Amino acid sequence: MTDAFIVLLPVFIVIVIGAVLRRTNLMGDAHWAGVDHVCYFVLFPAIIFKEIAAADFSRIPVWHMAASMVLALMTMFALLLVLRKSLSAALGINGAQFSALFQGATRWHTFIAFAIVPLFFGDGALALAAVSAATMTPLLNVVCVIVLSVYASNGGESPSAGRLAFVVLRNPFFLSSMGGVLFQLSGLSLPALGVQVLDMIGRGALGLALLTVGAGLRFGEAASAKMTVALATALKLLLMPVLMAVALKLFGVTGTPAAVAVLCSAVPTGSGAYVLARQMGGDAPLVANILTFQVICAAVSIPLVLAFLA
Repeated sequence: MTDAFIVLLPVFIVIVIGAVLRRTNLMGDAHWAGVDHVCYFVLFPAIIFKEIAAADFSRIPVWHMAASMVLALMTMFALLLVLRKSLSAALGINGAQFSALFQGATRWHTFIAFAIVPLFFGDGALALAAVSAATMTPLLNVVCVIVLSVYASNGGESPSAGRLAFVVLRNPFFLSSMGGVLFQLSGLSLPALGVQVLDMIGRGALGLALLTVGAGLRFGEAASAKMTVALATALKLLLMPVLMAVALKLFGVTGTPAAVAVLCSAVPTGSGAYVLARQMGGDAPLVANILTFQVICAAVSIPLVLAFLA
């Protein structure tokens, strides 16, 4: 566990630097938002496209990995929805706050996962992380939109099929994943120049993205909902990796693919949860508090998960 913490230390130091930079007002909120948009819409899609387009899928159990991820997520979805009334009563939370709990327990921070995976499994494992992004991101986006629509906004109305399709089709991670798959199916190879350009983008993207993670931390918001924050953190950082490990075992996924999938499930919730909550009438301050607390706790929980994998 100590070795894993030492390897992870640079990741969390960069996150702390991002938090400090934001509070020194060296860059305003608008500038940080611009950097985050570049990472989300340009840099990380470029990484995902390159990793999927150049991957040797004959050595990757793609379908079994994908099925395992879907099973683990669906199990967590079902658990939260079945226990919704009991949890809401016990925690004293409303629908908007439940949607924050739901997002906090299920979503994952792609930026952090992509920064951590190469540290333990090498750059080649980014293709496995890209498979995780291609599988989990569309499913999470659709389900979280439904949950927010039903419990936090729109008077309990479910979103239309067209709205859900729009949510998936406009997601840059989904689009870059599909682009990589189509390139794979074409039988073409990425030219050396293209690989070099995408590699350069990737090297810059990871550090920049971690700075934006730190800059996005919001300390002290929704401090009154401590039990909800704690529960979301326990579910996301501890239970979710266990569910993923069980699902992977059921589908016979072992070795590095299994380890990467578990690691991706063990990172904090994604910053997109905050944006979605703000757009759809959810409790955005509570989501921000959950994300902040999870990033802090992940410095300990991720080494624990890695020790479990070892």
